[in-house]
Amino acid sequence: MKSTTKKITTNTRVIKDLLTKYRDTFQAFRELINNSLQAESKNIKINIEYVNEANIKSPIKSIEIVDDGFGVPFNEFDKRILEIGTTSKASGQGIGRFSSLQIGELMHIETVGFDKTKKQFSKTKFSMDTLDFNDAQLEETEFKVDYEYLEGEHNPYYKVKIEQLHHNKQEKLAKRNKIHEHFLSQNIDQAIFEHYPFEIFHNTVNFIINGNALKREHFVIDKPSKKTINYVDKKGKTHELNFYFYNINSTLNKVKVFFQTDNAGLKSVAHEYTYSSDWYTSDLGTWFIYIESPMLNADLFRNLDLEALGEAEINNLKNTIKETINDFFKAKNKRFEKFLNSLENDKYYPYQNNEQPASKSQEVLFKKVAYLLEDEHQLIQKDDKIRNFLYPLLDKAISNGNIQYIFNKVLKLSEESLEKFQNLLEKTDLEDVVHFASVVADKTEFLEFLHELTYGELSKHLKERSQLHKIVEDELWLFGENYNGTPKLWSDKKIGNILKELRIKYFNYEPTKDDENLIEFDESGLNDITDLFFFNEKITDTDVKEIMVVELKSPKCAISKKELNQIDDYAFTIEQHSALPNEKVKYKLILISSRLTKYAKSQVKSRRLNFPDNPFMYDKKTEKNIEVYVMEWSELIEQNKRKLSYLANKLEVKDKSVKTKFEKEYAELVDEKISAQLRLVK
Repeated sequence: MKSTTKKITTNTRVIKDLLTKYRDTFQAFRELINNSLQAESKNIKINIEYVNEANIKSPIKSIEIVDDGFGVPFNEFDKRILEIGTTSKASGQGIGRFSSLQIGELMHIETVGFDKTKKQFSKTKFSMDTLDFNDAQLEETEFKVDYEYLEGEHNPYYKVKIEQLHHNKQEKLAKRNKIHEHFLSQNIDQAIFEHYPFEIFHNTVNFIINGNALKREHFVIDKPSKKTINYVDKKGKTHELNFYFYNINSTLNKVKVFFQTDNAGLKSVAHEYTYSSDWYTSDLGTWFIYIESPMLNADLFRNLDLEALGEAEINNLKNTIKETINDFFKAKNKRFEKFLNSLENDKYYPYQNNEQPASKSQEVLFKKVAYLLEDEHQLIQKDDKIRNFLYPLLDKAISNGNIQYIFNKVLKLSEESLEKFQNLLEKTDLEDVVHFASVVADKTEFLEFLHELTYGELSKHLKERSQLHKIVEDELWLFGENYNGTPKLWSDKKIGNILKELRIKYFNYEPTKDDENLIEFDESGLNDITDLFFFNEKITDTDVKEIMVVELKSPKCAISKKELNQIDDYAFTIEQHSALPNEKVKYKLILISSRLTKYAKSQVKSRRLNFPDNPFMYDKKTEKNIEVYVMEWSELIEQNKRKLSYLANKLEVKDKSVKTKFEKEYAELVDEKISAQLRLVK
């Protein structure tokens, strides 16, 4: 065999921007498979060397792929292999053959191809070690290439072997260089099928993994169902969407959706996600759904350019896909549909008479648990009156985040299933989100109450108006998210006494017309409400004690020039007071009333310009860490309403994600007895 040296035509920018551009190592490996398919290979062998050695971090030592495609003759080796970033293929960037460099430092290529000029087969060997061109221009680096021309007929092939995996290095590793879990021995067969179902189902390509051929019957139950719909985009153009529904021989018990694209004649999966169908239940088994359409081209997913379609178009497409899949499972799952009709018409169903759950997940979770209970105890079928308190109790437990208690105490799952459920809680924030939705609803309701208490008709009829400060003390989240769930706490009596004395000195007075801070009311009740004062302490994440002092002016007292001078004097005295600590202490002073005078509004507006990133901040002292805030109740209420509105909008997106995760793992949450019963009744 002869040897020569070659240079690769490119530069380090191409290496950085193109050769390691893949999302993860398995996607990089799929580029090698795609190259084999584009070479019209009929057999693709994947050999993974699994080891259990202490000196390597992953259980894999090397990865090899061998195909029986066209191969590359030596006379075309420069153009087809050594020119990176060219258009040597009909489609693409011509860099997939080097994707193995994202997986390992050392790559070996060996190929036999037919030289049409010499009418002879050649064998070529080439190795690349990324350490050879570290910190060097790639086009200036020479690589050894061994080649020989062969006598007679030979079977062409192309082989790539990857060694010295990045994952096995000891230094810190980028996520995209870590060995993907799909490479593991227990996952690799399923992963190849998921990404190349068309080839395996139609027997167009044989995949042989460590000597074992993948067969259609290993994965698919019966024939797939196909459904074609016409999708009309926002511009009025009609696109054909093809849906292929595969019932998979698997215990995953979930629905996975794959977008399948045609890239230079190659059908491959460009994007995937786990789908949550309102009509899917675990007794239907595992389903893979493949969607293909000319509008879903490879570049759309490769460049992560879904947003190029526009938000309205994306939502329209998502809804169309969801409706199509829902219709499919609704037709299959008549049993669940019958149960839902019974449940929603049941007089004990909690979401009726305008009673709505805080989130979609809460309702879905309730229905799923009720479905299990019905299967186990036939509560509706037997008209068991226990539903009268069991359903509300179940709904309350879900909204309070006590989901695990439900499965543990109500359903009494097996230890194995409980362990699976615990693993689910560690992987998803389902429990937190359902509870969070209820919290958002409760806080929104409280803000409406607070507005009535400080401005509205409700204030005229409250008997214990002097208890306003106690109400506010229990809702400290009003003054910042860092106080969410924080109780009123105080431990240092010495500091507390000083703050009280200073408060009496500066704020203990009655508003007057002369001071222009008196708000007169017709109702005597509002005039009975006094100024309110409380303080609270908490330790922040940075181990700083934060002391919050809140001065709530009575409804009859507007914040005027007098009050602004008082809060300035109060803050200055705290700053200068030698008995008040300085180190690792932050003072947060809040002055709040139902109204600011014109003078106060002018002053507050000017002062706030100095703190554009901190709403309502009026002043900041530097000698001690003191922040002063001045605000109207209406401002504080409106700001919190905006926050909750934003959280509710974000919750809708997050809610769907968590709902998906619950649906995905739902089958694993029921014990074996229930699972067996579900499978018997289709």
